[in-house]
Amino acid sequence: MTNRLYRIIRQSSRMETLLLVWLVCFLPVLALAAISETEPNNDFEHANPVSCGDSVVCATLVPATDFDHYRIHVLSGDSLILRTFPCQNSQTNTLIVLFDDRDSVLAVDDDSGPMWFSQIRYRTPRTADYFVRVLKHPATPDSAYGIVFQCPFGQPEDYDRCETPRIVPSFPYYNEGSTLGQTHQCGTAAPDVFYKFTLPAVSNVFVTVCTDAFDARVQILGGCCRDFLDDADTGCGLGAELISFNLAAGDYYILVEGTSAGQAGNFSIEVDAALPGCPAPYPVVLTEVGNLPLLDWPEFSTPDYYVIWHSPLAQGPWEHLGVSFLTYFIDSSGFTATRKFYKVTSVCPW
Repeated sequence: MTNRLYRIIRQSSRMETLLLVWLVCFLPVLALAAISETEPNNDFEHANPVSCGDSVVCATLVPATDFDHYRIHVLSGDSLILRTFPCQNSQTNTLIVLFDDRDSVLAVDDDSGPMWFSQIRYRTPRTADYFVRVLKHPATPDSAYGIVFQCPFGQPEDYDRCETPRIVPSFPYYNEGSTLGQTHQCGTAAPDVFYKFTLPAVSNVFVTVCTDAFDARVQILGGCCRDFLDDADTGCGLGAELISFNLAAGDYYILVEGTSAGQAGNFSIEVDAALPGCPAPYPVVLTEVGNLPLLDWPEFSTPDYYVIWHSPLAQGPWEHLGVSFLTYFIDSSGFTATRKFYKVTSVCPW
């Protein structure tokens, strides 16, 4: 009886071990759910709902002017990562646009992913529904793509040295951190934490550090512990608010620390940049080709692409009609009985 009981316990233990090994090996795979795109999803109202960890496999953009929309709920402070990728060796030239629930454009990317695919990293400042638009360059022969949605929460990391800063991927940026337990590298004798950002053009930069835990100081540096440009030590509780005017295009560091050796604690930081406006094309000429409206405008060197809007009224409200990577656009919906007004805006690399 004793030996039989021992064998049962041993077999049970072996099964638990096998189950544990199976879970360890396969949980990373199970964490990503493969789902399919469903039409219609050409606007925000019909956006396909997705969740963090989902992967849409082999969606298609047909016809060439098609848009696919996805809706994802993201918690405040998570880093939303969007990445398109090939489907069966497709070479689709995708472009992705991230919107918030107020129809504001948060980020745009064309070719940061593999080949001509796209990638966006954005730290969400608040808990909300976010919308993703996927489109393609009309000249690309392929139309198939996949897209993955990831929402990793910012984990603690060694960012107390300027060689390993936290990266500000886009503006506006929000993060929560702490100088507790960090080392001192430069500035005052207090522990340090570093952030790094890149400006694509001459801009004004706004940095707000909020805390009630310690007397904080914030600085903008032009290099790793060198070229100290601007600093502030007052504002937002015991934190600091800093505005740095007319910073040239390039890489910069932000140093958050206490005003003296004994000052350290938790804080939140917001970073924003007043990037220059993107010049709108002018003049836009409306003509006709093949009984369809043709919009044509001069070429600009700055924009990545152009966005076309239309409205039944000259003063709006304006509705998104399409995107053009070229200096013209043909409205495939044709002429209507009612008057239609158009406007064209530009989207620059920033």
